[in-house]
Amino acid sequence: MRATPRVASFLVGTTASLTAARASSHGFGQRFDLPLPLWLWLTGAGATIVLTFVVMALFVKESHFTARYPRLDLLRFRVVRWAATAKTVAIIRLLAVLLFALTVCAGLIGNQNPYSNLITTMVWVMWWVGMAFVCALIGDLWTLVNPLRTLFVWAEAAYAALTKGRRLSLGVSYPAWLGTWPAVLVLLGFAWAELIWANKDVPSQLGATLIAYSLFTWLGMFVFGRESWLVHGEAFSIAFGVLARFAPIEFVPPSEQVPRGQINLRPFGAGLITSRPVRLSFMAFVILMLATVSFDGFQETPLMQQLDTAAQASHAVSSLLFDLSEWGFDESRVTRTLMLVVFAIAFVAVFWATSWITLRWTAGWLGKQAASTELTASVVACSFVLTLVPIAVAYHLSHYFSLLLTAGQFVIPLASDPFGWGWNLFGTAGYKVNLALVSPYVFWYGAVAIIVLGHVTAVYLAHMAALRLFGSHRGALVSQVPMLLLMVAYTSLSLWILAQPIVG
Repeated sequence: MRATPRVASFLVGTTASLTAARASSHGFGQRFDLPLPLWLWLTGAGATIVLTFVVMALFVKESHFTARYPRLDLLRFRVVRWAATAKTVAIIRLLAVLLFALTVCAGLIGNQNPYSNLITTMVWVMWWVGMAFVCALIGDLWTLVNPLRTLFVWAEAAYAALTKGRRLSLGVSYPAWLGTWPAVLVLLGFAWAELIWANKDVPSQLGATLIAYSLFTWLGMFVFGRESWLVHGEAFSIAFGVLARFAPIEFVPPSEQVPRGQINLRPFGAGLITSRPVRLSFMAFVILMLATVSFDGFQETPLMQQLDTAAQASHAVSSLLFDLSEWGFDESRVTRTLMLVVFAIAFVAVFWATSWITLRWTAGWLGKQAASTELTASVVACSFVLTLVPIAVAYHLSHYFSLLLTAGQFVIPLASDPFGWGWNLFGTAGYKVNLALVSPYVFWYGAVAIIVLGHVTAVYLAHMAALRLFGSHRGALVSQVPMLLLMVAYTSLSLWILAQPIVG
C-alpha cells in the first residue's frame, strides 16, 4: 500500500516536471494505510448523502420556490468602503498587470529550468489552483484582478482619448446560438495542455502560450465587446465565476438600481440558487469542469496504466498511435487525449441521461401533473447543473489541497529570483520546501469531509431546484431520487480516485 511518489519527487527536485507532480497531488511519497477499509468510507459517505435527503424530506417543505436569500451589504462598514475605493481597486489591478508581465517575461527570457522559473509555479499552482480556492471560498477575485481585462480597459481609454470618444470594438452582436461554446472548447484545450501536453513545464512555451491566449481574448473583446466576450467566450472568467457562485461574498456592480454597487455577505452556495435554468452550453461547461478534474486524478491510477498497456497492445490502436507519433505525439499522450475526450463526453452523457430519467421518473409518479409542465431532459439538466458546483468545489479543494501547501511554497524562493538568474531580492532564495507541512492523515480525513460536505450541500440545492422546476414538495422529493443516486455514485468515484495512489 504505497502512495504515489511523484509529488515527493517533484518537491525534492528530481527530473519529474512541476505539472506532472500536480496531477498526482493527492499522493504522498511514503507508506500510508487508510485508517479504515475503503468500502467503509464509501458506505459512510453514501449514507450521509442519503440521510441528508431524508432530512430534506422531513423538514424542508416549502411549497413554493424562492431565489431570495439573506444578504449583508459589507459597504455599510467604513473599513470595507475604504478598501473598495476606486483608487485601491486601481492599485490592485496595476499590481496584477505587473505580475502578469513579470510572469510572461520570466517564461520567455528566464532560466528554462522549470524549478527556477516563476512562470511554472505561477501558472499551474498559484493561479489555476490558488485563484480557484480564493474564488470558491471568498469571492470572485479574478473579475477584480484579471490583467487581460485591465489591459483592454486601458487600451479603450487611450483609444477614446485619441479619437474623441470612439469605441475600441467592432460592436458585433454576440450570436445567441453560440452561447458559451467557445469557452467550452478553450477549457477542454486548457485541460489537455495542463494534463497531457509535453511542453507544459517548458517556461518559454508557457510564456508563448500566455501571449497567444491574451491575443485571442483581446480579439474576442475587440469583435464582440469587452464584457460580452468575458461573459460568453473567456473560459477562465466563466470558470472562476462558476466557483464564485459558491462563495460567501457577492460583488454587485453599480447600476441604476444600485448606484454605488454592493459587496454582500451571503450563505455559502446561495449564489447557485437561480430562478431559471442556464443555457445548454453553460451546462456543458460546468460538467466539463467536473470531468477534467476527475480525469486529472484518474490518469494516475493503476487502471489508467492498464488502459495504456491495452491500447498499445491493440493492433488497430497501435497503428493509429504510430501514425500520430510522427507528429510528435507519443503513445501514452494519444491514449490519454482519447481518454480525456471520453471522460468529457461520458460525464455530459451520464448527466443528461440522469436528467431524462428524472423527467420520466417524476412523470410516472405525478402523472398529468408533471406531463403538463412540458419539460424536456435538456431543461431538467440545465435546471439542476448548478447544484453540482459544490461537488466541483469540494473535489477541487480535496484534490489540490496538498499541492497548494507543498508546491505552492516554491513561490517563496522564486519571489527573490523570478528569472532564475541567481538573484536574492528579498532574502528568500534559499528557502527549502517543507514536505512535512501536510500530514497524509490530515489530508485524507480533510478530503473525505470536504467531499461529503460538498455533496450534502448539492443535495440541498438540488431540492431547491426541484421545488422551482416541479412546484411542489412531493414533486421535488420524487424528482431527486435519480439525482441522489448520481451524487452517491460520483462521491464513490471521487473517494476511489483519491484513494488509488494510496491503496493501489
